[in-house]
Amino acid sequence: MEMYCPKGRVGGNIEAPASKSYAQRAVAAALLCGGTSVLRKMELCDDTAAAMSVAEGLGAVVSSVANNEYTITGGIRDGRLVPRDRVLNIGESGLSARMFTPIASLCRVPVTIEGEGSIMKRPVGMMTGPLESLGVKISTAGGFLPVTVEGPLCGGRAEVDGALSSQFITGLLMALPMAENDTVLSVENAASRPYLDMTIDLLAKFGIEIINRQYREFHIRARQKYIPGTYDIEGDWSGASCLLVAGAIAGGITVGNLDPDSCQADVAILEALRRAGARVEVARGAVTVSGEDLTGFQFDATDCPDLFPALVALAAACEGTTILKGTSRLRHKESDRATALQQEFGKMGIRIGLPRSDIMTVEGGMIRSTVVSSHNDHRIAMAAGIAGLRSAEGITVEDAGAVKKSYPGFWDALFSIRLG
Repeated sequence: MEMYCPKGRVGGNIEAPASKSYAQRAVAAALLCGGTSVLRKMELCDDTAAAMSVAEGLGAVVSSVANNEYTITGGIRDGRLVPRDRVLNIGESGLSARMFTPIASLCRVPVTIEGEGSIMKRPVGMMTGPLESLGVKISTAGGFLPVTVEGPLCGGRAEVDGALSSQFITGLLMALPMAENDTVLSVENAASRPYLDMTIDLLAKFGIEIINRQYREFHIRARQKYIPGTYDIEGDWSGASCLLVAGAIAGGITVGNLDPDSCQADVAILEALRRAGARVEVARGAVTVSGEDLTGFQFDATDCPDLFPALVALAAACEGTTILKGTSRLRHKESDRATALQQEFGKMGIRIGLPRSDIMTVEGGMIRSTVVSSHNDHRIAMAAGIAGLRSAEGITVEDAGAVKKSYPGFWDALFSIRLG
C-alpha cells in the first residue's frame, strides 16, 4: 500500500487514539482476574488485537459489548491460570512477546509463544535466566521466538538486566503477584522507567501492590488477587506525537483525549516541542500546538525511544542542528530505526548523522519530494507522512499500511486536519 502525503497546512481539532501500551496491559490484567472486567475506549490496532487473542488462548473469554467496549472474563480457575491453547501467536508485538511469556509461565503445562514478521528478529534471550531462577522451564530458538515455558512460576529472587527493554520486567511485575512465594526482583540498567510506572499504575487499579525501590529492586508479595472492574483506556501520547508535530511544523492543531499527567513516556513530546520553539498550550484533556520559526534543539529520548521518528520529522523542519540522545534503544524495534530514519530522511534531503553509538544529529532544511519506504515500521510511516506537509511537492510512503500496528486510523486523521 502506498500513500501520497501532499504539502499543506493543518488545523482544527482531532482526538488521540487509545493507548495500545495501556490497552495491552489492561487485557493482561483482566486475564488474571477471577471475574469479569469491562475495558472501555479500547480501539483495536494490530498489537491490541494480538494481546486479546493471546488472552483468549490463556483462558480468558472476550466479548465486544459496544463501540470500543469489551468485557473480559479472566482465565483463573481455582487460583490457577488454565490455558485453552498451547501455542499462542503474538503477531509482531514486542510488548506482548515479553509480557505474556512470564504470564504464560503461571501455567503448569508447556505453552509456546510464537510470532511473525519483524518480531522473529527481536531478542528474547534475556528472559531465560530470570525465569529459570523463578522455577520456570524455558527454551528459545537461539535467543529468539518461538519460546516455550512451563511453570509454575514459583517466585523467590531473580536478577534482570533492563538495558534492552522494560517489557519483560512489565511481564514479571504482572505475573509474580500470583506466584506461590514472595519475590525480590533486582534490576540493573532499568530502561524506559516511565513504562514501568505505567505498569505499576495499572496494576494498582486492579488491586495489585508492587513496592518499587528506586527501580533497582521490586518487592512483590505472593498470592495477590486481581480485582475485576471497569477501566477506561486513556489516549495514546505515542500516536498523538506525530499529530502534535504536524501542528508545530504546518500551522496549528488541538489534539484531545490526552492526559498531560499521564505515566506514558511519550508525554515528553511536549518538552521537545517547547525546546524547538513551538507554542504549546495544555488544557484539561487537550493540547494545542502551533509554530512558525522553529530551531534545532537537544533532547534525551532514552526513556521514550518511540518518539524518535516524530522527533526527526520535527527536527527536519527546524533551522539548524538537532541533537538527539538514546539511539542505542532503536536497534531492535520493528526496524533498525536509527539506520532506517537516516536512509529515508536522507532521500528527502535531510542529513542525519550517527556520530556516536547513542547520538543522532539532524540537520534541518528543505524537504525534497520523493518516495520513501516505511521499512514496514508504523512509526517511520507516520513520521514520513508528517514530513510531507513541509516538502516541496509531497512525499509518497511505501508500505504505508504498517500504521495498522498501532494507529489504523492515522492516514484518515492526517487528511482530516489538512486545510484545503
